[in-house]
Amino acid sequence: MEKNSLFYMANLYPEIGRMFSFLDSGKIEASQNAQKRALGVMENILSSRDIKPAGREEWSVIKNFILAYNKLDLYERSILEKYAEPFSYKFMNVYASPTRK
Repeated sequence: MEKNSLFYMANLYPEIGRMFSFLDSGKIEASQNAQKRALGVMENILSSRDIKPAGREEWSVIKNFILAYNKLDLYERSILEKYAEPFSYKFMNVYASPTRK
Protein backbone atom coordinates (compact mmCIF):
# COMPACT_ATOMS: atom_id res chain seq x y z
CA MET A 1 0.00 0.00 0.00
CA GLU A 2 1.22 3.46 -0.91
CA LYS A 3 1.67 5.71 2.11
CA ASN A 4 -0.07 8.84 0.86
CA SER A 5 -1.13 11.88 2.87
CA LEU A 6 -4.42 10.21 3.88
CA PHE A 7 -2.45 7.32 5.40
CA TYR A 8 -0.43 9.72 7.54
CA MET A 9 -3.45 11.85 8.45
CA ALA A 10 -5.27 8.72 9.62
CA ASN A 11 -2.27 7.65 11.70
CA LEU A 12 -2.05 11.02 13.40
CA TYR A 13 -5.36 10.47 15.20
CA PRO A 14 -4.22 7.56 17.42
CA GLU A 15 -0.88 9.25 18.18
CA ILE A 16 -2.69 12.34 19.43
CA GLY A 17 -4.93 10.11 21.54
CA ARG A 18 -1.92 8.32 23.03
CA MET A 19 -0.16 11.61 23.67
CA PHE A 20 -3.03 12.92 25.80
CA SER A 21 -3.79 9.59 27.43
CA PHE A 22 -0.21 9.31 28.68
CA LEU A 23 -0.19 12.97 29.73
CA ASP A 24 -3.41 12.53 31.73
CA SER A 25 -2.05 9.46 33.50
CA GLY A 26 1.20 11.20 34.43
CA LYS A 27 3.37 9.16 32.06
CA ILE A 28 5.35 12.15 30.83
CA GLU A 29 8.11 10.29 28.98
CA ALA A 30 5.58 8.13 27.12
CA SER A 31 3.58 11.26 26.33
CA GLN A 32 6.68 12.97 24.93
CA ASN A 33 7.46 9.88 22.84
CA ALA A 34 3.93 9.98 21.39
CA GLN A 35 4.46 13.68 20.67
CA LYS A 36 7.67 12.85 18.77
CA ARG A 37 5.85 10.21 16.73
CA ALA A 38 3.01 12.66 16.02
CA LEU A 39 5.52 15.27 14.87
CA GLY A 40 7.12 12.67 12.59
CA VAL A 41 3.72 11.96 11.09
CA MET A 42 3.19 15.72 10.68
CA GLU A 43 6.46 16.02 8.75
CA ASN A 44 5.23 13.33 6.35
CA ILE A 45 1.92 15.17 5.91
CA LEU A 46 3.56 18.55 5.37
CA SER A 47 6.07 17.14 2.87
CA SER A 48 3.38 15.36 0.86
CA ARG A 49 2.96 16.65 -2.68
CA ASP A 50 -0.82 16.28 -2.61
CA ILE A 51 -1.30 18.89 0.14
CA LYS A 52 -2.30 22.28 -1.27
CA PRO A 53 -0.86 25.52 0.18
CA ALA A 54 -4.02 26.33 2.18
CA GLY A 55 -4.04 22.81 3.57
CA ARG A 56 -0.36 23.08 4.42
CA GLU A 57 -1.10 26.22 6.47
CA GLU A 58 -3.89 24.44 8.32
CA TRP A 59 -1.70 21.43 9.07
CA SER A 60 1.05 23.78 10.27
CA VAL A 61 -1.36 25.14 12.88
CA ILE A 62 -2.07 21.57 14.01
CA LYS A 63 1.68 20.96 14.21
CA ASN A 64 1.99 23.99 16.52
CA PHE A 65 -0.76 22.54 18.72
CA ILE A 66 1.20 19.28 18.94
CA LEU A 67 4.40 21.15 19.80
CA ALA A 68 2.62 22.79 22.76
CA TYR A 69 0.24 19.92 23.60
CA ASN A 70 0.92 20.09 27.34
CA LYS A 71 0.11 23.82 27.46
CA LEU A 72 -3.20 23.77 25.59
CA ASP A 73 -6.40 24.91 27.24
CA LEU A 74 -9.43 22.61 27.13
CA TYR A 75 -10.84 24.19 23.95
CA GLU A 76 -7.53 23.96 22.05
CA ARG A 77 -7.05 20.40 23.25
CA SER A 78 -10.51 19.40 22.01
CA ILE A 79 -9.69 20.85 18.58
CA LEU A 80 -6.47 18.85 18.40
CA GLU A 81 -8.09 15.65 19.67
CA LYS A 82 -10.86 15.82 17.07
CA TYR A 83 -8.99 17.24 14.07
CA ALA A 84 -7.54 14.05 12.60
CA GLU A 85 -10.50 11.81 13.47
CA PRO A 86 -12.37 12.20 10.14
CA PHE A 87 -9.23 11.24 8.21
CA SER A 88 -8.99 8.01 10.18
CA TYR A 89 -12.58 7.11 9.29
CA LYS A 90 -12.09 8.06 5.65
CA PHE A 91 -8.95 5.93 5.44
CA MET A 92 -10.75 2.92 6.92
CA ASN A 93 -13.67 3.44 4.54
CA VAL A 94 -11.42 3.67 1.49
CA TYR A 95 -9.00 0.86 2.33
CA ALA A 96 -11.37 -1.54 4.08
CA SER A 97 -13.93 -1.40 1.29
CA PRO A 98 -14.73 -4.87 -0.14
CA THR A 99 -14.83 -3.37 -3.65
CA ARG A 100 -11.29 -2.02 -3.40
CA LYS A 101 -8.87 -3.73 -5.76
